[in-house]
Order: sequence, then C-alpha cells, then structure tokens
Amino acid sequence: MAPDPQQPADLPEESNIKIIKIEKTNEPLGATVRNEGDSVIIGRVVRGGAADKSGLLHEGDEVLEVNGVEMRGKSVNEVCDLLSAMTGTLTFLIVPSLDQTAHLQHHKDTLMHMIANFDYDPEDDLYIPCRELGISFQKGDILHVICQEDPNWWQAYREGEEDQTLAGLIPSKSFQHQREAMKQSITGDKLSREKSKKAGTFLCAKKNTKKKKKKSYGDSGYPIYAAHTDDFDGDEILTYEEVALYYPRANHKRPIVLIGPPNIGRHELRQRLMEDSDRFAAAIPHTSRARKDGEVDGQDYHFITRAQFEADILARKFVEHGEYERAYYGTSLEAIRSVVNAGRICVLNLHPQSLRILRNSDLKPYVVFVAPPSLEKLRQKKIRSGETYKEEELKEIIEKAREMEDKYGHYFDMIINNNDTERAYHQLLNEINLLEREPQWVPAAWIKST
Repeated sequence: MAPDPQQPADLPEESNIKIIKIEKTNEPLGATVRNEGDSVIIGRVVRGGAADKSGLLHEGDEVLEVNGVEMRGKSVNEVCDLLSAMTGTLTFLIVPSLDQTAHLQHHKDTLMHMIANFDYDPEDDLYIPCRELGISFQKGDILHVICQEDPNWWQAYREGEEDQTLAGLIPSKSFQHQREAMKQSITGDKLSREKSKKAGTFLCAKKNTKKKKKKSYGDSGYPIYAAHTDDFDGDEILTYEEVALYYPRANHKRPIVLIGPPNIGRHELRQRLMEDSDRFAAAIPHTSRARKDGEVDGQDYHFITRAQFEADILARKFVEHGEYERAYYGTSLEAIRSVVNAGRICVLNLHPQSLRILRNSDLKPYVVFVAPPSLEKLRQKKIRSGETYKEEELKEIIEKAREMEDKYGHYFDMIINNNDTERAYHQLLNEINLLEREPQWVPAAWIKST
C-alpha cells in the first residue's frame, strides 16, 4: 500500500493522533490556545470562525504541529503570531481531547443580552487569550452573549454587528468584577497609606476638612432628600446588566426622568413638555402642612398628617422627600402611577439618588441626563440669554455633571447636551415619540416581573 503523500514521515504510530485540515482566510482562525507545561492546548473555539465551522478542532485538543511547524515548547503569543500569519489550508497534527462531553454542549448555551456598564479595549488587556479575537465596547453598548462556557471569557457579538460570522471575546461578569475589586483594593490601600503619611506629618494640625453639603431643591422650592440613600453603594462594581426588549404599550407610558446638575435648564425643558397638558403631567406631591384657602386636596397636593408622612417614608413609598419650614414634601410612587394610569406621560425632575427606588418599581422610567456643553459654550449660552454668572459657578456645573455621570451614568438612557434649550427640547421630544413606537432595551428584571 502506497504511503499517503500528505502524511508526515515521522508521524508516531499512535492511534490517538489525528491529521486535520482547515481552510483559513485572512480572518482569525477563531480558536485560542493555552500552555500546559510544554504542550499547546486548544483553550476555546470561537463561534463562527474557521475552526468552529470545520467542526474538527475542539477544546482540550493538543496541537503538535501546524503546517510542519512544531508547536510543543512554544508560548501562547508565539503560537498566535504563527497562526495569524498563516492562510490557506492549515494542516494540524493533534492529540484529541479525552473529554468529549464539552463538545456535545457546544450549541446548548442560551443567548443573553447584556448592557455594558464600563468601557473595554482588548488592546489594553494583558489577560485576554487572543487580542485579535477581543471585542472593544463602550459603556451603554448592547452585547449579545452566545457562550458562557468559559468562566473568564464570554463569546459575544456587539449590537448591530450580529451579521459578522466570527464571535468575539469579552471578559465575563465574574472575571471583570474580580479584577475591578482587586484594583479598588490596591487603590484603597494606596490612598489609606497616603492619608496616614499626611496624618503623620501634620499631627498637630487637626483640621475639619468636611465640606458642607449643598442642598438640592425640588420644583416646589423645598430642600430635597432622596429617599433611602442608605442603600446606595457608591463603590458598587459595575460590569454588565442583563437586558431584554420592551415593546411599547398604549396603556403604560414610561415616566420621563430629567437628571442633571443645577442651573442647566431641566426646569425649562420640563415646563416646555408640560405645555402639552393632554400628553404630559406632573405627579401631585404629598405634604404634611395644613391646607391653605383655595387649595384642593388631590389637586394641589395630597394633604396627609406628619405621622402618616413619616410612616410612608419608612414604608419606602416616596421616590424623594424633603422638609421645609417644619413640613414634609415629597413625590410618591403612587402619585407617579396615577399619572401613568390616566394614560399620560409623567415628567419628573429628580436627584439621581432617587433613581434606585424608581427603577425597582413597576414604572419602567426612562432617564435623561441633561448635561452642560463645554465651558466656553456654557459661557456663551449664559451671555445669549442675558444671565449674569460667575466663572466659578460654570466650572462647578461642569464638575457636578462629571461627578453625576461617573456615579450614576449606568442609569442613564439618554444624554442631552443643553447648549440650546430649543434644540434640546426637540431632541427630547423626538426621543419620547420614539419610545411610544419602537422597542427599547430595558433591565431584564422589568420584563420578568410583568
């Protein structure tokens, strides 16, 4: 019997060694490798790549040779560089994995949709198994995760790029959480060391460095204290949140929540929307003060006793509340729900700390962050409108906006730069019109609970 001309002459006489051929184009092969001692092992096979389509390479297979080049003893980076430079027919000499069960589960994953709450660039990631297979994304991008077999690296497509044949790698939720926690821990240790150094240097200088907190004021002019700030974790590690498509319902208009730094024009935007009183409405606030002549209960305010108000605060019925001249004022979930039940869109100006309780309700809020333009444009806007201003106040608006976006940006559905109130209003109105016609990605928990 004539020898196979394709068979390497020095192939060991072992039945468990296979020769496989895969056609590769200029695209990545779609497989990653890892080292086990001197061995080069297939780490994962990425969906849609040449390796996946061939069905011949599997996780756990050992690669002995590719196109006659010995792989044993080579590092992961060396193997990746060699494979990425090869095109055409690749001839692999492999020792198949003994664990065949992993292959059978290859297509049993459930598709999950995630919104990214952080920016990611594989080029900056030292730990990614293969940079050319990584997907870069930004905070707010939707990622369709198709494989979570690997505890550290998920396979996914970015929204709008599902037509790409080859899936990409993204850090898994647990892996990203783990390394961010480590980073925060290192940063925290460093900061505490720096603080103790300073304390050692200025032992006699006991100075109260606590800044006096400025109050936020609601639409009614009373100081606002967001409800339940105790359950807000500023050091929360944000990775991904599972989302699902929500289809608009005629009988449930999503409340519009305007968030932003003070003096940025949220009140004006809200007033413009409220001019269309058939479509938009405010939530009627609650108060513990006595009713004045001419005021109508349930129309001007919901008048309740101070004891009842305090009980409602404890029962978490208020999105936010405050106290002014020894009387409580607040916006309740029920008041917002009344507007929704009447078939109108409730428009709210809230402190961002109020978002958590609102998002945990059944109201499905749509959160719009009204952001300032650049310092120069903000200056010009104030001049155009004839407003007096101090340079420090403008800088404070921009700084406050930056802080809000850093801390609460994962709650924002839309960002509007308010350089021109008229333009910002039309941009907001167009978005609200789309909400009533087109499906939107919302937290999956909202869909599961309905």
